[in-house]
Amino acid sequence: MDKIKIALLGDIHANLEAFNAVMEKIKTLEVTHYVCIGDIVGYNANPKECLDMMRALNPVATVRGNHDEYVGTEQDLYGFNPSAAAAVNWTRSQLTKEDRKYLAELPYSTVVRIPGVSPFSIVHGTMDNPHTWGYIFTRLQAVASMENQRPYKLCFFGHTHMPLYFVEKEYETQGFFFQEDAPISIEPNSRYLINVGSVGQPRDGIPTAAFTIYTPDENKVELYRVEYDIETCQQKIRDAGLPEKLASRLEIGR
Repeated sequence: MDKIKIALLGDIHANLEAFNAVMEKIKTLEVTHYVCIGDIVGYNANPKECLDMMRALNPVATVRGNHDEYVGTEQDLYGFNPSAAAAVNWTRSQLTKEDRKYLAELPYSTVVRIPGVSPFSIVHGTMDNPHTWGYIFTRLQAVASMENQRPYKLCFFGHTHMPLYFVEKEYETQGFFFQEDAPISIEPNSRYLINVGSVGQPRDGIPTAAFTIYTPDENKVELYRVEYDIETCQQKIRDAGLPEKLASRLEIGR
């Protein structure tokens, strides 16, 4: 039996250039399964193409991001900053009714079950209140979320666009930056909460697309970074009439 390798993709945000570059890299990694952490759409200019690509991968699980929810419904955009709200309104007009229905019906969190792999959980925001779109930046925020991921020792999340991870061991929780070329070893009797990084709009000061690979047989979780054609993505944003901020931030990873 081939080794199971799971690609975890999140915060794609309609960035087709980044998604294509990530998929080219994934072709070299012998991935067997895909999982989506949400926010397939929003911010960038290729929502339909990115949604179709993600669905064509037939992921074993996909959860709803906040942009997926607001694009998929007619909810008021109270709380969104002007640039994000403009992108949501524009994106709604780019998708079919069926596309939007699909996004609106995604679960907020779920348990991923793959034969031969210990079940693990996924969520876009937090496990304690997944529908309110809270962020996990701090240890205390992680602790609250990890209390609600039990009994699963492993949970993957997104939303912050910041690759961080938290480890609970012997009733203490610590947080770390998740870095390329520094795999996480999943140890017995520990609990993990791992941000998979953002494919389409990194915010950690590194403008390359980020995604995560989980290899259960090796108890290993790895972050990958991939360069992509930022200028083409920026030009598409401008051509669509979307706010300039959404284009300019891509080159600085903020």
